[in-house]
Amino acid sequence: MMHQETHSVDAIQKVLKDWKGFFIPYQMALNELESDFKIIDLEWKTAHGYSPIEHLKTRMKTVFSLVDKVESKNIPLTQEAVEKEIRDIAGVRIVTSFIDDVYMLKKHIEQREDTRILRVKDYIKEPKKSGYKSLHLIIETQVILSNQILWVPAEIQIRTSAMDFWASTEHKLNYKYQGEVIPEEAQKQLVELSKASFALDKEMSKLRNQLLSK
Repeated sequence: MMHQETHSVDAIQKVLKDWKGFFIPYQMALNELESDFKIIDLEWKTAHGYSPIEHLKTRMKTVFSLVDKVESKNIPLTQEAVEKEIRDIAGVRIVTSFIDDVYMLKKHIEQREDTRILRVKDYIKEPKKSGYKSLHLIIETQVILSNQILWVPAEIQIRTSAMDFWASTEHKLNYKYQGEVIPEEAQKQLVELSKASFALDKEMSKLRNQLLSK
């Protein structure tokens, strides 16, 4: 254990010292994505009086988190290896009101010329064992510089407010029991609560579609 901790400290110090410029394109990509989605939000509100985006949050993977992931995946701690293997250094989370909005945003992203979808993980149709639900897209977004065009990878997570509340609660429980196993009864309750919140999501979507059809 001590060897692993020492290696992590050395790795973190190496990244902090030598990798300063490495993260800049990822921050640029986040700036681009945030701007794009804010424009979408304003456009749809203006055109339809409604936007599917309830709120949006961006994040950069911390050096500590990046090193943990590199070590867990057994990837060499080089910029070339990380750039190739780690695709979620930059991340965007979009929260919507309805399930239909999740897939409407996915369709919009698919149609954009400045975005390429590399991988889709649909945890709404196939939830994780824990009950976690969300749509995850690994994408590349275009960043136009003065002398070149970059395609920078990022992860976009899209989920409803109910899914986001559930995920936040589960995260807090995992943090509380960090290094330990969450009690089995609590795990079962989390799964049941996920099912109940998804049933509410579906009923709300059904009601919305009924009202829109009138």
